[in-house]
Amino acid sequence: MTAYEPLSGFAANTVAAVTLGSGVRAVFKAAAAREVEVELWALRSMSERGVPVPEVIAGAPDAEIPHLVTRLVPGAAGVVTREAASEVGRLLRAVHSLPVRGAGFFKEAPGPPPCAGAGTWAEQVAGVADRLGPVAGAAILTPALHARCRDLLLDGTRWDQPCVYVHGDFHPRHLLSAGSRIEAVIDWADCGAAGPWLDLARMDFREPGSQRAMLDAYFPAGIPADAPQHLANHRLLYLLLALVWEYECGGDWLHERVPGIESALATL
Repeated sequence: MTAYEPLSGFAANTVAAVTLGSGVRAVFKAAAAREVEVELWALRSMSERGVPVPEVIAGAPDAEIPHLVTRLVPGAAGVVTREAASEVGRLLRAVHSLPVRGAGFFKEAPGPPPCAGAGTWAEQVAGVADRLGPVAGAAILTPALHARCRDLLLDGTRWDQPCVYVHGDFHPRHLLSAGSRIEAVIDWADCGAAGPWLDLARMDFREPGSQRAMLDAYFPAGIPADAPQHLANHRLLYLLLALVWEYECGGDWLHERVPGIESALATL
C-alpha cells in the first residue's frame, strides 16, 4: 500500500481506502476470520448472479490479520434517489432469489456458507431475546423496555415466514449510486438466511415516495396488505440486533441506540 485513509466502520472491524503499489484504488477491511470468509463468499456469489458488487482483489480469512481487499467503486454512499429506489427493489428480488438452508446469519453458523443455523426464522429471532438479557443486565435497557422487546421477539406469529438469502444490513450507506444507477452493494458480512422483510425494513430513505417505489419494484404483483406490520416488526428487530452485536463485540455506541428502539416500539 502506498496510501491509507481510514473509513468509518463497525466496532469489530477496521476499514480504509488504500492505494496499492500498482496504483489501483481499493478498500482494505480487517475483521474476524469468519466475517471475512462470509463476505468473500458473498461477493463472489453475488457477482456470479449479476448483482453489482466490488471486485475482489484479495481475500485472506486465514491470515494472521484476516482481511479482504476490493476495488474501490466510484459512487455516492447513502444517497438513493426515488428513481434509484426502484432499482433497489429489483436488486433485492435478485439477492433474495439465492437458495439458502436453515435460518440465521452465516457468520454465526458452523460450516461454509450458505449454510445457516438450524430451525426457523421465528426460532432465530427468539434467540435474540436471550442475547438481549446481558444488555439489559448492563443497565442499557430499562426493565420495562427490556420486557416489552423480549415479549415481541418471542411472539412467533410476527416472524413466521420462510427464509430467503438476505444482505443483513441493507442500508443506504451500503449502496453506492450515481443518479438512478446503483453502482455497487457493499458490506456483506452480515448476510444470511432470514425473513425478506429484514432487508426491506432496513432501507431508510430520505426522499418521500422512495420506499413505495422500492416496494412496487420488489412486489410487481402488488404490495401485501400486511407490509406495514412486517416493516415495523423488522425495523425494531434490526435495531435490537445492532445493539446486541455492538455489546458483544465491546463497542461503546450502546445508549445512543435506545431512542431509536423506543421510537420503533411506538409504531407497533
